Amino acid sequence: MNKKFGLSQAAMIVTLGIILVLISVYVPMLAILALVVPVPFAIIGTLCERKYAFLSLISTFLVIMFCVDPIYAINISIMNVVPGLIIGNIARHNINNENSNKFEPIYGGMIAFTVCTIVFFLLSKFIFNIDLIGEFSKAIKDGFNEQMSIMEKLNVDLYKNIKVEDILILIKSMIPTMLFLQGLFASFITYYLEVFMLKRTKILNLPKPTFRDFYLPGNAVATSLVLYLIVLLLGFMEIGLYTESIMLNLQMVFNFMFIVQGIAVSIYYARKWLKQGTGKNVLVSGILLGLFGTMGISFIGMLDSIIDFRKVRSYKST
Repeated sequence: MNKKFGLSQAAMIVTLGIILVLISVYVPMLAILALVVPVPFAIIGTLCERKYAFLSLISTFLVIMFCVDPIYAINISIMNVVPGLIIGNIARHNINNENSNKFEPIYGGMIAFTVCTIVFFLLSKFIFNIDLIGEFSKAIKDGFNEQMSIMEKLNVDLYKNIKVEDILILIKSMIPTMLFLQGLFASFITYYLEVFMLKRTKILNLPKPTFRDFYLPGNAVATSLVLYLIVLLLGFMEIGLYTESIMLNLQMVFNFMFIVQGIAVSIYYARKWLKQGTGKNVLVSGILLGLFGTMGISFIGMLDSIIDFRKVRSYKST
């Protein structure tokens, strides 16, 4: 596979990625194309050798630096090119491994997008003296104050007892969860578009995970319990960490993931029972899920991560 994709083929794919970046910058109506910038680099990570992947990162940075500006070049390189290459590299290693988790490129990409975003935030603050979180908070504060002034003119007391400082504290405490969800969304789009492009061009048939087979890697329940215990221990030690905020974000992240897995389990059994003609089971299950809501779905996802109802795992949880 790699013999067919050398420097010339990698250069063509890099050119496509650079064109997407420039279009998203200079054509505001097509700014949404920024979402697919990591896709060409994920393809490079899958099809080409690592030296070409590294050259694609360097060449993209240099072209964007001269065509736009250095800070934006760093932004694209860290937050788009690097995660794309990581997703492609993970997909490459999973091609010949039948026992690999089909969702592994998405999980790895989610971590890569999240970590790279944090790295760029830190670089912006300590090297370029740009406080992105501060700018974000200021924009929210200005927008909220503007809304309050409009409501006061209309004699509406809806926001009368709400303080903008409390809202900012809440939003700042949820930033880790927002970064996690943003990384998951970006990773999902990148990998699925890569699978689609490679399959459509008949270059490579990567495994495409279906939502009903979704499962968390390893033993998610044990991992969540260990993390909770560590955070509680840090809280008792009083070392200055924002343990309440960390606990809140851990709870939101794991609840979200268990809900997703619970929905996947529900879809799996609904399809199975409908094919078997047992619509009664679907009806009863739907009523029970309606009664218990997201808590019930999250509980199902948590149980499935332990018991594996669907037998979709090709390896034992560790």
